[in-house]
Amino acid sequence: MAVVVDVTFATDHPSVEKKELGEHKIGGGPVLTRGSIVSPVAFRLLRDTAESLRIPYSLHAAGRDTSTDADAIHLARDGVATALLSVPNRYMHSPNEMVSLVDLDRAATLIAAACKAVTPATDFTAR
Repeated sequence: MAVVVDVTFATDHPSVEKKELGEHKIGGGPVLTRGSIVSPVAFRLLRDTAESLRIPYSLHAAGRDTSTDADAIHLARDGVATALLSVPNRYMHSPNEMVSLVDLDRAATLIAAACKAVTPATDFTAR
């Protein structure tokens, strides 16, 4: 399993098109991506772990590719069960980028707990 960590656009400020990007607030927790690149098993592992730890999260739909390292990783070798977790970033690609330290801590906690939940019996085959 691979968990790709990136940033995504925070959409809790004026002039952002929420219909296109979704709703991802600074301080609202990590953003979990669903789509053709993301393993449904790896996604469920992150989502279920977040819910069991009461870590708030939002969802992002990736219709095709994700424009992240997840695109290449999921195709490597015979295929890698890949998940994508992002941190909301306000004013991306500007000198004033801003993320929440709480979101970073929540993302790290979620990744660590999800990795702990993987055992030799974990089956990443989507059924």
